[in-house]
Amino acid sequence: KQWYQRRVAITAGEFQKKAAPIMNKLGTYLHKAVPDMRLTIKKYANAKFEYLAYWLKIKEMDDEEYTFNSLDDPLPRVEEGNYEYRVVLRCRAQARAYFLQLRSDVRVKLQLLNSKHVQDLTVQLEQWTKVQLAYYEEAAAISDKANVFPIDIDLSTVVDAQ
Repeated sequence: KQWYQRRVAITAGEFQKKAAPIMNKLGTYLHKAVPDMRLTIKKYANAKFEYLAYWLKIKEMDDEEYTFNSLDDPLPRVEEGNYEYRVVLRCRAQARAYFLQLRSDVRVKLQLLNSKHVQDLTVQLEQWTKVQLAYYEEAAAISDKANVFPIDIDLSTVVDAQ
């Protein structure tokens, strides 16, 4: 019986040694690559909303200017050189460039993450299956050799007399 227990413990230890690198690689994927992708997408969304906010501000300023022109009233902002409009235009152009850069980054990272998911994850899962199969086969062989049944139990020591 002791031989059986020792051999199963050794086999389990070997399984852990073989499985640890596989789990580390899967952990790196889950705890490093995926959160980095989420952060990049969050930055992209923020840049998109900033760009759209500048676009909306310019649309509002254009509508305001059109309204004043239709009433033949001079718009004070236009008479003073339209500085605010030019600043917002410049900010929109910068926000658009940043937004397009982040969109490109997200696209590239998604492609890389997808290829890593398809290639590396399948390899890791195949290795995991092989290691697990080897462990179970060895444990089954050990349990076949072990002659632990029938188990002798003195029921008078286990069951309380009532």
